[in-house]
Amino acid sequence: MRNPFLPVVNLIVITAFIFAFVAAETKHRIILVTIMVLLFILPSLFQSPALGWVFYAGRVIFGIACYIYIKWRGLLT
Repeated sequence: MRNPFLPVVNLIVITAFIFAFVAAETKHRIILVTIMVLLFILPSLFQSPALGWVFYAGRVIFGIACYIYIKWRGLLT
């Protein structure tokens, strides 16, 4: 069964990632891009319902972490 919230979560995570990428320094940008690629490419390589939910939870946690990073850097007030 397909998760109906997946496109919304993907949009929120990508938006938070873009703001965090803009706020980050070079070393942090590489880490952010690596995590983002792993969360969006690996599910297509390993197709399993259990892993799908793990990657979904990882995207949610990554989005929250990006939001916290943005607030910590002072990009959003």
